[in-house]
Amino acid sequence: MKKIFTVLSVLLVCISNAQSPGGVGGTSVWYKTNSLQTPSLMYQDYSGNQHQIQALTGANKPAYSLLNYNECLNFDGTDDFLKFPFVIETMDKLNFFTAYQNKNPTQESALFTTDNTDEKELFYSTKNVFRYNNDQINFINTSTIDTLASFSLYSKFGTPSAKITKVIGKTGLSSMYIGKDEGSHQWQNFKGKLPEFFAYGKILTLNERNRVNSYLAVKYAITMPYTEYLSSKNKKIWRQADFNDYPARITGIARDGYSDLYQKQATSSSEPKRLIIAAKKLAADNRSNDAQFADQSFLVWGDNKKPLELDNDTFGYQLLKRKWKARFTSENSQTIPTEVVFSIKDIIQQIPADKKLWLLVDRTGQGNFNSSNIEAYPMDHIDNDQGVHFKDVVFDQDLSGTDVFSFALGNKILSIYEITQPTCTVTNGTLNLNIKGGKAPFNVALTGNGTSQNITVQTSQVSFPNLAIGNYHLVIKDADNNMTSYDFSVSDFSTINLDLGPDVAISSGNAAQFNASSHITDPHAVYSWTSDNGFTSSSPEINVYEPGEYTVTVTTSDGCIKKDTVKVTRKRENGIVIYPNPVPKGQPFTIRIISDKIETVDIKIHDGSGRLVKTIQDKGKDYYEIKDTLPTEGVYLIIVKTSSEIKVFKLIVQN
Repeated sequence: MKKIFTVLSVLLVCISNAQSPGGVGGTSVWYKTNSLQTPSLMYQDYSGNQHQIQALTGANKPAYSLLNYNECLNFDGTDDFLKFPFVIETMDKLNFFTAYQNKNPTQESALFTTDNTDEKELFYSTKNVFRYNNDQINFINTSTIDTLASFSLYSKFGTPSAKITKVIGKTGLSSMYIGKDEGSHQWQNFKGKLPEFFAYGKILTLNERNRVNSYLAVKYAITMPYTEYLSSKNKKIWRQADFNDYPARITGIARDGYSDLYQKQATSSSEPKRLIIAAKKLAADNRSNDAQFADQSFLVWGDNKKPLELDNDTFGYQLLKRKWKARFTSENSQTIPTEVVFSIKDIIQQIPADKKLWLLVDRTGQGNFNSSNIEAYPMDHIDNDQGVHFKDVVFDQDLSGTDVFSFALGNKILSIYEITQPTCTVTNGTLNLNIKGGKAPFNVALTGNGTSQNITVQTSQVSFPNLAIGNYHLVIKDADNNMTSYDFSVSDFSTINLDLGPDVAISSGNAAQFNASSHITDPHAVYSWTSDNGFTSSSPEINVYEPGEYTVTVTTSDGCIKKDTVKVTRKRENGIVIYPNPVPKGQPFTIRIISDKIETVDIKIHDGSGRLVKTIQDKGKDYYEIKDTLPTEGVYLIIVKTSSEIKVFKLIVQN
């Protein structure tokens, strides 16, 4: 297959000896794509081992493409493949990492294979890998092949060679093939994108693997589920707490000199160009972005997995149900000015002439979007692909560590509000306004409950204290006659109903969710949950997995109390579940197996490198509730086999 091709090569980013993936030294090879590298038709290995990669003929040369704005090679699935000498015969241990995006969802295809390796062959396909892939981890022989971008680890360890016949010194006859099956598996040639790969002739520790995986996850915007992201200096740049409510599509811009990582713009590889954040200004690719920011700076974000739908109109705007959390980590406290681009395709057909799209940032990091701490950025322009641009956005401007942000369709005057409702000791309420957009002076008219107030102000901060219980109507008009209006109520505390809702029946392994703060406006209220099964919590929102009667007591800052109780039962159903997940290290988790017949159970637990760490077997029952613990943090694969089915689970063990 002929194609236009200029220069084909790979650049090792290891400009100095200190640079390595995740700051973990000792790579045998480390290749990255770089179209500027010369000479033509050759890849160069800058790990210090000087391996060269070649396309055997012009027809075998892949083309160039992009993955998360980084250059990658794009293999056609027909005759594109590459080859380089790589002595694997003498290796007793191997950790092999790569990032890729498969474009052949119907047939298994070859990523890497070897020849002339005696018994140390490496056969690595799109199906038989341990990989991170958005919100799942797939293990050996996955049942389906998808096209999501992934990064993965292939491990061999503790296997001494029985014979070595093709090696003299450090040279040998063995070769590695990229994109072609050189064995007897009859795999298809790889079709898709492959930007980078590297290998270690040793087994990495859990911490080293997490640092390497964090490097790949940030660079190619591939979510590493429920595992903390670490810098090359072992600093946490995305924490376990961030996953609790914002577990999806983890993406980031970052500079980490020890990893030679300088990611200046990013979009999730599982949802490309829906949300883009670029340092300074969005460019065609990462290399073209001329922004500069300090080393060891990381801006990482993830979303709450909610749908891309506008919620009900509230105080003049409709907030998107999906929200994002942004965490900023820096050694010198220098923030990063950004351009944010959000695609409204399939969400809003057209923005009405009297409306704007707003980017709202909750500086408290709570995601309530109803306080004076909200920062509102008006849209700058819409491009031809329905991307709405927001200029000069600075996340974590107060250096608190985190922000929560989302997008809202609202009036040209946007009024962020905060209502302090009465309590059992304070009989009146207060309305605080923060006017965004529009041109001063602002005319603010408040009517209701037999009163009328009409004021003109130059500032955006307006307060109406001592509001009696009742219904109100507010109108705000700016100097250009742009207007917004809405209705609100000041409620009697005695009528506020703390209602946890009806009783709930849960399936095994699934949680019932309760939020006791829905009708409590006091941000300093104290929450106390108890249950007859021993459960306790002080959080406003809880997830419960066990049946029981749950009671919450809410005490406001001035001593007022609200209380409610809800009952949770469990459905009886066939199936295999594991809970809780994640689980703290050393704490028990449960494997529950329910069947309508007597079963024999075989359970195998593998660690993140694929090593078998535990086997559990039992027989003679139709109901199993097996409790166990794991002493070391990490990602584990648990394979549960009964006479009826085989299920594979990912278990996250936290520190």
